[in-house]
Amino acid sequence: MVLSRSMDIWYDDICFPRKHLTFSQVKNYFLSRVHSRLKVRYPVSYPIGLQLEPTVRCQLSCLLCPRMRIALSPGKEDMLWENYTRLMDEIGRYVLAIAFWQWGEPLLHPRISAMVARAHDHNILTLISTNGQVSPEEFDIGLLFDAGLDMLIISLDGIDQQSYDSFRKGGEASRTLRFAQAACRIKRKTGRTTPLINIRVVATAETESGIDNVREFARDIGADVFSVKAVSLYYDADTDNPVLPANRHYRSFQYQGKQEAEEYKKMLPFCNKPWSWPTLLHDGTLLICECDHQSGQPLGNVFSDGFLGVWSGSRSGRVREQFPDLDFCRRCRYKLDDAFREVTFLQKR
Repeated sequence: MVLSRSMDIWYDDICFPRKHLTFSQVKNYFLSRVHSRLKVRYPVSYPIGLQLEPTVRCQLSCLLCPRMRIALSPGKEDMLWENYTRLMDEIGRYVLAIAFWQWGEPLLHPRISAMVARAHDHNILTLISTNGQVSPEEFDIGLLFDAGLDMLIISLDGIDQQSYDSFRKGGEASRTLRFAQAACRIKRKTGRTTPLINIRVVATAETESGIDNVREFARDIGADVFSVKAVSLYYDADTDNPVLPANRHYRSFQYQGKQEAEEYKKMLPFCNKPWSWPTLLHDGTLLICECDHQSGQPLGNVFSDGFLGVWSGSRSGRVREQFPDLDFCRRCRYKLDDAFREVTFLQKR
C-alpha cells in the first residue's frame, strides 16, 4: 500500500478502492492503527474517518431516532461554511473518508455540494445518507454528483405510505420515490460511474413485508445497490420489542433472543472509533463516537480550539482512559459487525 498509495476502504459492507492517496494519508493511516492497537491516550495522528453533521435540521420526526430525545441547544442549526473550510484546511490532507450525516438531514444544508467538493479535492471518500424528502426541482442533484460524491444512500422504508410512515414519521413515501428516480435518471443520463446509489430499508415489523417491493423498485429505476439494515433499538433493546421484525434473518445478533441478548451484553466492544472515527456535530462539538447520543462526553470544540488540540487534548485522554466502560459503550450497538442483513449489487461496478 505504501508504494502503490492505494487502499480498499470498506463501508457498510461495500468496498471502495482508493488510489493516488497522499503520503500524509498513508502515514496517518498507519500511525492511527498503531495508536489504536496500543490504546494511546493522546494520539498525534488524525482520525482515519469522520462522521460529520452538516446540519441538525430534519423534516422528519422518526420515533426511534435519538434526535427526538436530544435537547438541541439554541443557535445556528447548520455548520458554518467558514468553520468547515478551516476544518478541511487542517484535516483534509490526512483523512480518508467522511460520512456527511448524524441527526439532521444533510441535503438541507445550503452548501452541502460544496462541502462534498472540498473533501473530494483532498481525495477523501465522501458518503451521504438522505431521507430523500427534498424536491428534485429544488435541490440540484447534478451539482451534488459533480462535487464527486462516492455514495448516496437513500432511505426508503416502504413503497406505500403506510409502511413508510411506520418508521419515517412526518414524511411522504412518494417524495422519496421521486427523489430516487431522479437521482438514478441523472446518473444514467450523464453516464457517470459515481456516486454509488444505494436504496436502503431499515427492517422493522412494519417494513419487512415490503422489502421485496423496495428491492424491485431499486432494480427498476437503475439503482446500484439495495441494502437492508437491522433496526437499532437505542433505548429499549428488549428482544420482545414490537418494533423488531418477525423474520430473525433481519435482526442483528443482539436482538435474536433472550440468550443472544445476554451473550451480547457480556461482549467487549472491540472498537477503534476512539482513535479512528469520531463524530463532529454541526456546532463543532467533537464526540469520540456517534453512540454518545446525549453528548455526555464531549471532547471539546474543534472550531474554537482546533481539531488536533481537541482530539489529542487532556479531555480526550481522560475519555479514552475510560474506554470501554463509558455508558454508551456498555449499550453499544456495534459490538458485532452484523447490522447489514443484505447488500445486493444491482449493477456491475
